Amino acid sequence: MSSLLLPMLVGLSLAGEPTMPSTSPSLDLVMPGAKPNMDDSYLCSSFDVTKLSQATDPQSELHVTGFVPKADAQKAHHMLLYSCDEPNEKPGAVYDCLHHSMCRGGQSIMFAWAKNAPPTTLPPGVSFNINPAQRKYLVLQIHYAHPLQEEDNTGLSLTYQVDPTTYTAGILLMVKGGLTIPPNTPVVHGDVNCRLPSDTPLNMFAFRTHAHSLSPVITGYVYNEEGHKYREIARGSPQWPQAFYPMKKVQTVSPGEILTARCTYNSTGVNHVTNIGSTAGDEMCNLYIMFFTKPGKVADYLMCANEQEGPAISRGLPSDSDKPPAAMPELEAHAMNSSVKTGSKEINYADLFKEEQQQSTTKKKGGLEEATIRTAYFNLTMPGVTPTRQDDYLCTGISMSNLEPVRRLWAVEFSALSTGNQAHHMIVSKCKNPVKTVEGGTWDCRHHAMCRDSSKIMFAWAKHAAPTELPGDVGFKLEKDDYLVLQVHYVNPLLTPDHSGIRMRFVDNSPKYTAGMYLLLRRQLAIPPDTTGIHGDVNCQAKIRSPIHVFAYRTHAHTLGSVITGYRYSPQTQEWRLLAKGNPNWPQAFYPMQTTMTVNPGEILAARCTYNTTGHHTPTKIGATGGDEMCNLYLMFYTLSTQDDFLVCVDEQNPGLTSQLPPGNDLPLPPNPALEHKAAGQEASLVSYSNGLPVADTVPSPAKKGESSVKKRPGVDNGSVKKKPGVEPIYGAPQSAPLPPLPDTVLSTHGQPAHNLAIEQLVPANMNSSVVLAAAISVPLTLLVALCLAWRRCRKKGKGTMPGTTSKSKYKDWNVGDILGRNKDGFKQVNTDERDGMLDDDSESEVEEFSIPANHA
Repeated sequence: MSSLLLPMLVGLSLAGEPTMPSTSPSLDLVMPGAKPNMDDSYLCSSFDVTKLSQATDPQSELHVTGFVPKADAQKAHHMLLYSCDEPNEKPGAVYDCLHHSMCRGGQSIMFAWAKNAPPTTLPPGVSFNINPAQRKYLVLQIHYAHPLQEEDNTGLSLTYQVDPTTYTAGILLMVKGGLTIPPNTPVVHGDVNCRLPSDTPLNMFAFRTHAHSLSPVITGYVYNEEGHKYREIARGSPQWPQAFYPMKKVQTVSPGEILTARCTYNSTGVNHVTNIGSTAGDEMCNLYIMFFTKPGKVADYLMCANEQEGPAISRGLPSDSDKPPAAMPELEAHAMNSSVKTGSKEINYADLFKEEQQQSTTKKKGGLEEATIRTAYFNLTMPGVTPTRQDDYLCTGISMSNLEPVRRLWAVEFSALSTGNQAHHMIVSKCKNPVKTVEGGTWDCRHHAMCRDSSKIMFAWAKHAAPTELPGDVGFKLEKDDYLVLQVHYVNPLLTPDHSGIRMRFVDNSPKYTAGMYLLLRRQLAIPPDTTGIHGDVNCQAKIRSPIHVFAYRTHAHTLGSVITGYRYSPQTQEWRLLAKGNPNWPQAFYPMQTTMTVNPGEILAARCTYNTTGHHTPTKIGATGGDEMCNLYLMFYTLSTQDDFLVCVDEQNPGLTSQLPPGNDLPLPPNPALEHKAAGQEASLVSYSNGLPVADTVPSPAKKGESSVKKRPGVDNGSVKKKPGVEPIYGAPQSAPLPPLPDTVLSTHGQPAHNLAIEQLVPANMNSSVVLAAAISVPLTLLVALCLAWRRCRKKGKGTMPGTTSKSKYKDWNVGDILGRNKDGFKQVNTDERDGMLDDDSESEVEEFSIPANHA
């Protein structure tokens, strides 16, 4: 028998009290003189239902409505009842079912008993069905902890009726297959979780816990990811009689919701390691849940083993998930000795079901029809702008209602229509009220805002980065009243009109998950000259409504940035987990995570930007120009919450946490000349951004039905680090690979050709010789202008110092106009009377590739 099955065989409960008079017929199952001759014997005996049935037709379907145990915990450690296709031995025999199988073919648990649990009567209208035409055998398994001198006739009687009931009962077993419990440790957790293993809702009404002597409590919850809510459905002590105790109310659990259980152990006073296993000296972690449904909707036995949905679900369990229920010494005494007359004489669920039966919570599940998915491409480009100064930030926008007046759209793919030699960076945001609403209009968005309200970044590009395609069933939601706004940062003036932009792919069917962006940024930093290992740190608590699943990241700094790392920190487990590590001097693409990482509400996000100013002889500050620096880490994620699509984390909310960052946080990635040449525009071939992984499997997709929502790539170290973390893993550098060409289909832009340029139109084929001559003259002219500006800047050396700041900045009432209001002498306030929008630390605000003013508290 497999190691996973062994824990399952030690865990149900009910019995120990005198039998109760009943007018219903019964199936009486009695061990035929079992005599265990060693510790931890598992003995079985089979029964032919057709031979025991009192129905007129022995082949009639029976509906079991109650269980009456005839057992004593001083003899039987536990008792399990199975239905069986064909037993391993014929009825009347006793056989070993620990080292040998119990059944040939299918089997499923129907009932369980341990620790002198009382009889159980199912609620009116609910029964376990036995159909002899499909499965006519029952098998009783007894775990005898110790040998017996006399033959044993432990048994279980099943009351039944021939008339069908309205509902069919079933068992769902949650089990931990393996766990090592260290000695002398007060709290050890064994966790189990899975999505509801049913396509129809289950109505849960009773639970039973099973563990051995080290467990004070087992709890069960239903987790709904949308809203990050856990609702408790079970809390019991395995040291009590192990009966199926009624829940406080019937719990209807829907498909897609996650079931989770926690077994807690206390090994204080135990001086050896304990493992999960089949003997009484081992431990177990079983939570049995009894449910009902309409007949034929779901199997009568379901199982949930280990953490199928990943440790993030267990990590988010309520803080009292390991708190034992109130002590009940009389129940513990009765569990050990059936002669102690206390506790319930019978468990009857009738009262629990009165309201439930009236409300009839079991309703027919509606089906889903497959929909046709339409897709289209749109080029959001600059309408022939000509930047006239260094570090120009120019914006343009388009209304979604003009782009598609009927259907709602979701953006699922982004690619650049530019080169890093033309545009320093580009950002696509969405908002409701841009500075200019006229299609084709442009405006200065360095000294003024991109939008008059809060905008939300959807995509960012720099340094010849590759296209980004979102995982399946994920998209950025765009409402009809939204505007798309493109911002382009031009480092140098241009002599010819520019049409840089972003090509976007849209779909018109609603994906399951909402795509979002979490931007971590440092708003100020003084970077001294000729210094290595200068740190700019960011951390904050994730103020999110439901968990986010981070699947890609992008780093942004200028020439002095050597590496940017990101982490998730769990206050509950005090565990650091590496989220991102990138070189900002490589193409600033959204690199896929090696493992999709889940961040729960209340956990901490942290980023560290490291700079190296060796050979740079002037101080540098964070600012908006190409000669300044920046510290930005973008985390792209998907979530069930439609409200958490853009979040910002600014500076250090907890400076003390920065000192606890894992070692290796500022260790640069290995050199990659191919990417560095690509970032500098010296190589024409496209590059794969797979971090050395197969291209087809670089971005894990959200789960399909029945699969885990948190995918893990086999064989990849996820960088888990405890309180005293070890050496950080070194990520492989991306390798070169060709990228397929983009399709040519482009959405209509309703008479605005400036936004509708295809890639080949960016450089017209009919360019005449005069244009070529002008371009040739512009090159030396541009170099001359650059030299003059550099000479002028050298003469003003020392004027770029950072203003002082207070240590308790709350970032309240920031005006987005101030964010972009900078000059060469640091951050200065500008006149923003035209703006009403304010930004605070929780705002879903536009925050571009820049830092926030240092002199604004």
